[in-house]
Amino acid sequence: MALVNSGYESDVPEIHIPLLLARRLGFSLEHLRAEHYRVVGSEVATYVLGYVEVKVVAEDRESEWVRARAVSVPGEWEVLIGDALIEELGIEIVKPKSGLWRFTGEERLRRSERAEYWTERLKLITGDLHDEFQH
Repeated sequence: MALVNSGYESDVPEIHIPLLLARRLGFSLEHLRAEHYRVVGSEVATYVLGYVEVKVVAEDRESEWVRARAVSVPGEWEVLIGDALIEELGIEIVKPKSGLWRFTGEERLRRSERAEYWTERLKLITGDLHDEFQH
């Protein structure tokens, strides 16, 4: 599940993967290289994870696989797809507020899925500190 964000501008197909999901996918989070991205008038440290293959899977259709640069910003909990990747995947945003979209060249309007948040909470259980994951 990913948020399609046309305001997330990039020169190459790029996907933001939250740190918790990156860890679950097996990315090494040690010695990550940081770049600074300008976002809404400020800068954020963005960690380069590497490259992934991405595709859209709908109930009756799939896109082609697209190679995308994977990055992560601490504190951002949604998977985000940037504008270049949106185009490469053949996604057309029809009504963003209503959550309607379609594949390029099709008439059928599709409904967006519910948002998915990859957050990590620390919970104290019987005196021990455990990671409690929610998504």
